[in-house]
Amino acid sequence: MLSISKIRPAAESFVVALRADQRVLQRFQRKYGGSPVGASLASDLVDKVGLQLMGAYRLMRFLSEIDAKLPARVASRLIRHMYGSDIHWNATLDPGVMVVHGMGMAISKSASVGRDVILFQHCTLGEGRHPDTGEVGAPTIEEGAVIGVGAVVLGPITIGRRSKVMPGCVVTRSVPPDSVVEVPQPLVRSRGRMAPETGSNGQGG
Repeated sequence: MLSISKIRPAAESFVVALRADQRVLQRFQRKYGGSPVGASLASDLVDKVGLQLMGAYRLMRFLSEIDAKLPARVASRLIRHMYGSDIHWNATLDPGVMVVHGMGMAISKSASVGRDVILFQHCTLGEGRHPDTGEVGAPTIEEGAVIGVGAVVLGPITIGRRSKVMPGCVVTRSVPPDSVVEVPQPLVRSRGRMAPETGSNGQGG
């Protein structure tokens, strides 16, 4: 049942968190350029898909916190259709998280994401079984970490502060702070057709 007494604090938390998300976005823009800095929250919500997705997640959290469970579920389904992303309303994303593009993401209900974390498109923070302990759970992403494009982080593990998981990695064990996780460089070879091997009679085989 909807809790009227919870609406005001939940609404205040919604606004504070979304403005913190925008500040991280604008700090990123100042560092890397490419977009105007200093836009209003409304303008950035229109222009930035990642901030839109965070706004949708914050709305789900607001609805959940005031015990409006059915609307929260409806919002979750709308996010799936609009952005191709599956983010559970019970996932914990601290104020000040930046999402880049935001398409194709999957975040478990048990996942926890700290402030100043950057999540790129098509990343997964999913439940899984730890390969050593057998414990089941979802990841904790600590403050300032970066999860790259298409990275998959599974199980009850921790990605330490300021660590960076590069694109395409699959991570199933904890990573200490200030680390870089990367996959081997791809093999590059010529597409030219190789001459067939020939036997002593000049014929192949």
